[in-house]
Amino acid sequence: MPLPLRPIQAGPARRSRTPAVASAPPPAVASAPRPAGRLLVWVLGQLDKRASFEDYVLRLAERSHEAGLAVDIVAGPVADPGLRAELEAAGATLTCLPAEQQESPWRFAREMLRRRPTLVHCHFGSPSTELAPVARLLGARAFIFTDHGSRRTVEQPGGGMLALRRLRRRLQAAFISRWLPVSAFNGDMIVREVGVSRDRIRTLFNGIDLARARRAEAEGRAAIRARLGWPNDARIALFAGGLNEAKGVPDLLAIQDALLAANPRAMMIWAGDGPLRAEVERTAGPRVLVLGRRNDVPELLCAADVLLVPSRWFEAFSLVLAEAAACGVAAVASRIGGIPEVLLDGETGLLVPPGDGAALLEAATRLLADDDLRARFGAAARRRAESAFCLDRMVTATLDEYRALLAFAPPALPAIPATRSA
Repeated sequence: MPLPLRPIQAGPARRSRTPAVASAPPPAVASAPRPAGRLLVWVLGQLDKRASFEDYVLRLAERSHEAGLAVDIVAGPVADPGLRAELEAAGATLTCLPAEQQESPWRFAREMLRRRPTLVHCHFGSPSTELAPVARLLGARAFIFTDHGSRRTVEQPGGGMLALRRLRRRLQAAFISRWLPVSAFNGDMIVREVGVSRDRIRTLFNGIDLARARRAEAEGRAAIRARLGWPNDARIALFAGGLNEAKGVPDLLAIQDALLAANPRAMMIWAGDGPLRAEVERTAGPRVLVLGRRNDVPELLCAADVLLVPSRWFEAFSLVLAEAAACGVAAVASRIGGIPEVLLDGETGLLVPPGDGAALLEAATRLLADDDLRARFGAAARRRAESAFCLDRMVTATLDEYRALLAFAPPALPAIPATRSA
C-alpha cells in the first residue's frame, strides 16, 4: 500500500546549554541530538566536481540531524577532495566504489550489512532499481529514489521484450517507498514506464545554491570579463555542458557563423568537454573561445549575455538553466523533456523546437540584440530561481519526506540479524 505523506516542517537542532559543575565531573554535553537512525545515500555516479548536485549532498549531510539521521554516502571512484573534507566535517562518511560495483546488488548488500541504514536514498540509475528489494530485505524501513535521468527517447508501448521489462520494473517498484523526480516530466515517465500510482511520487525540482550566484554577481560582470580576458562590450552567447550530440552541439555549430555575422559584437563561448570537443575547437578564433571543463560556471554565466541550451534529448531538468536563472541570465533552450518547467517561454527566456536551426538562430540573434528584453527575462528568471530552485528548500523538502516515511513506515520485512563484514 502507498505510504501516506505528511510533511513536517524542518526546525533547528536543539543544543544543550547545561553548565559544567565545578565540584563534580561535568556532565556530557552533546552538540546535537544523538541520531535515531542512519541514512545511506547511494549515488550511481561520481562526486568529482563542485556543482549543484554536490551542493545538495553536502547540505543534506549538514542538516541530516534535523531528521535524527547520521549519513553515509557511497558514490563513484573519484571524489572532489574539498567536498570530501566538507562532508567529513559535517559528520558524514564517504565511500568511493569502482564504477562496476556501484550497481552490483552484492556490493550493495555488503554495504547495507556494514551500515544497517534506516533509510536508503538512491540517486540516478533506473527508476525501478534492483537495489530496492535488497535494501528492504536487509531491514531498511524505506527506499527513496530520485530520478535525475534524461532520456534519448520516450519509451513507446509495444513488443514482448518491452512487456517483460515493464513487468520486472513493476515487481521491483513494489519495494520503493517514494519517488522524488526532479521534474513533472520525469514523474510522468515513472507513472508510464514503471506503473506506480501518483501518490507515491513527489516532484522535487533541483536546488541551486543561490549564495554562489550572489558571490559571482558581487564580483561584477566587468571584473569577471577582465579576469577572463573577454571584451567588456561584447555580446556573449554561452554554451555550458557536455560537448555531444545529445546536448545539441551540432545544431549550435551549424548556426554559429550566422549568429556571429548577425551581430559584429557577438562572441560564442563554449564551456565543457566531450566527444565533439575537437570539432568545436576547429571553429575557435577571435570571436569563438573553447574553455574546456570548468568549475566556475556561475562566474561564466554572470559574464555572459545569453545561455544557449539546444538539447536534442529529453532533459530531466537542466541544471545549467536553473543556474543561469539564479544569475539573472536569459536563455534560449529546446522545448523538450523537463526544460519547459525550468525556462518559462516568453517570461524567463525563449523556447525553440529541438533540432530547428532556423528557430534557434532567430531566438539567439533576437536576444543578443535586445538589451531590454534580456534584462526583463533575466530579472524574471532570478525571481523564479529564488522561489522554485532554492537549495535549502529542496533539502527541507527532502528531510520532510524522510520524517514522513519514518513516521508511517514500520518495517514491512524482517531484518536479517546483523553481522560484521570482513
